[in-house]
Amino acid sequence: MTFYLPENVRKIIETLENSGYKAYVVGGCVRDTLLGVTPDDYDICTSATPDEITALFENTAATGAAHGTITVIINKTPFEVTTFRTDGEYKDSRHPEDVRFVGDVKDDLARRDFTVNAMCYNEKDGLTDCFGGLDDLNAGILRAVGDPDARFKEDALRILRLFRFASALGFDIEKSTLAAAKENANLLKNVSRERIREELIKLACGQKPEAILPLIKTGALPMRENALTAKISLLPQKKELRFFTLLLLTCEDAQVAAQDLKCSNGFKNYCKNTQAALLMENKTPADIKRLLRLLENDVFDLLCLKNILFGEDTRGAADTAKRILETGEPYKISHLKIGGEDIAKKGYRGEEIGKKLSELLEKVIEDPMLNRKETLAKLI
Repeated sequence: MTFYLPENVRKIIETLENSGYKAYVVGGCVRDTLLGVTPDDYDICTSATPDEITALFENTAATGAAHGTITVIINKTPFEVTTFRTDGEYKDSRHPEDVRFVGDVKDDLARRDFTVNAMCYNEKDGLTDCFGGLDDLNAGILRAVGDPDARFKEDALRILRLFRFASALGFDIEKSTLAAAKENANLLKNVSRERIREELIKLACGQKPEAILPLIKTGALPMRENALTAKISLLPQKKELRFFTLLLLTCEDAQVAAQDLKCSNGFKNYCKNTQAALLMENKTPADIKRLLRLLENDVFDLLCLKNILFGEDTRGAADTAKRILETGEPYKISHLKIGGEDIAKKGYRGEEIGKKLSELLEKVIEDPMLNRKETLAKLI
């Protein structure tokens, strides 16, 4: 098996091994490498304690020392290095009360969520796979490590991670693992809205967003079933577009859902404007200019959405939008050849100025030839 490790990762492992400790890359980076995907980052586990890790490396940060994690910084790149551990009792369905450092990597792997994430590797020992993770990876199956009911009762976030991985990897969920996830879905009330949001975003950006449907059926999330979620995978890999579409299809109001999930103001505005634009026409050049006024370049997201979800042929509308942007035809107030000061000279004040500018823009949207200062002045 060819298993590439970046130089800095290899250096960390070699430094630990040369000092008499065991060290491996672990978790998602192993899974992704076995799938032929370049990992975004590399987590390292080791038999060394946090103090021993800190003593071995020049530049470190105690980002999670109480739980065994030290961040080792090499060439300005951070790597999380965590002591082999087992978790204590979980009382809040999210976090262990304490952790215990152990010397055997097998004990550390046993506390992890799914078999495909419970493998580790180093160049001396090769792949360590105690729970059949490689077989499940090759079969495209997500299976909990050990007792699935216990895994989900320990940490309810694992329930969301299960469906997120099913979407991201396009995998099926093993029968008893799925049953335990559905049985414990009520524990999601213990997960913060922010964490739920991040898992839903990743799920929406996966190969199989419809993987969430069994979880929705439990009623644990304020979402509704919609068979169109399968079409989300046909959309471009744009995070905002895919997440908005998931909320649009499964929630009463995407903007309200975004508020509840504590999304950014930018994304909430994206939801508000795109949701409103879905009700607008896109047949004439004037229609497209009104959409551009509301959405700017996000108009192409809207047209893609109408095409994928509702089968509307929006190619002509997209071509018109591109032409308007390329030729500089006016579609917003700042494009007018007249400004608020000019209107104020005509005796208008306050909100009247904005109203008059909007009226002029509507005329210019219908007929771009009107966008001359003298002509607009006459129209005031």
